[in-house]
Amino acid sequence: MKLWLREFSPAPGSVHFDREVEVRSQPEWLELVNRREVLCSILWPEPPFFPLSGPDYYGRRHPHERNYRNRPERNRSYREGCQKLAQRLLPLISGKKCLAYAPLRGALPIWKGVCRFLAANECETYYAVTSSFVFYPESFRIFNRKGRPASGRHTNILELKSRIKPRLAGYDFLIYVDEIVSGNMMKGHLQDMLDLGLDRQVRIIAVGLADRFGERSLPKRRAIEAMKSQGRIHDFLWEGCESLITEDNRWLLGVHYVDYRLGPHAVPLLVGSDSQALAFPGEKLEFDRDCLLDY
Repeated sequence: MKLWLREFSPAPGSVHFDREVEVRSQPEWLELVNRREVLCSILWPEPPFFPLSGPDYYGRRHPHERNYRNRPERNRSYREGCQKLAQRLLPLISGKKCLAYAPLRGALPIWKGVCRFLAANECETYYAVTSSFVFYPESFRIFNRKGRPASGRHTNILELKSRIKPRLAGYDFLIYVDEIVSGNMMKGHLQDMLDLGLDRQVRIIAVGLADRFGERSLPKRRAIEAMKSQGRIHDFLWEGCESLITEDNRWLLGVHYVDYRLGPHAVPLLVGSDSQALAFPGEKLEFDRDCLLDY
C-alpha cells in the first residue's frame, strides 16, 4: 500500500507528504511511522493490501457501530445534504483555485459526497489527520500548548502551521470542510486558522454537514456566523442531514488506527481472511453506493 509520511520539518515540494513510500507489511509500516520526526501519516488502501491488527483497530465500541442498520432513506438525507452544499459552493469557487482542508476521519465521506456534484470544478484536497483520541507516544515528548502529551487535535495546529500556511500563495480560497455534531470541533479548527493568521493570506470558506439537521449545533454555528460577519472568514455554508452515520463508525468510514497510543497514523479498515481477500467492510461499500456513487 502507499504511505504518505509528513514530518515536523517539512521538505520543499508536495503539500501532501514529505515522503511517499510503498509498504508491503505492517512491520515495515510500523518501522517507518514510529519515529519522533514523523508528524503524522496516511496509509492509502491501494493494492497489494496487507493485513493490519492492533488493540484499537477492530471493535464496535461506539453506539453508531453497535446499532448500525442500513436505511436507504437516511442515506438519501446524507446524499442530499452533500448535494445542497455543492450547489451553494459551486457559484463561489467556479473558476477559482481552491485548496480544500479536510480532516480525514470527519470530512472524507462528506467531501467525496460534495465533490460528486462539483463536476469539473475540482479542488486540490489536503486530508488532515486530527483525531483527538489519538496520542503521540509519551517517550517522544511531543506536547500541546498546555504542556500535556499532544493528541491528534494538536496535530491540526501543526499541519496548518507547517504544511498549509507556507503554501497558500496562489490560492483564491481555503475551503475547510468537516462534520458538525455540536459544532465545537469546526469552531475550534477555524479558530486555529485565525490564530495562525491564515485569513490574512487567503479567503476561508467553512463547509459543514450537520447531524440531526443542525438542532444540536446552533450555539457553535452562531459563533461561526460571527466569524463571517466580522469578516474573518469569507463564508459559512452548512446543510443538515438526519444522521452523520459515519461519525465514530469505522466500519462505514473505512479509516481508523491500529493503536491510539502510537500517534496520528491513519490506516484503512480492511476485513478478510488473508491478503488476497482483504477489502472494505460490506456496510461501507453499501453506504458508498448509496451516497458516493459515481465519485
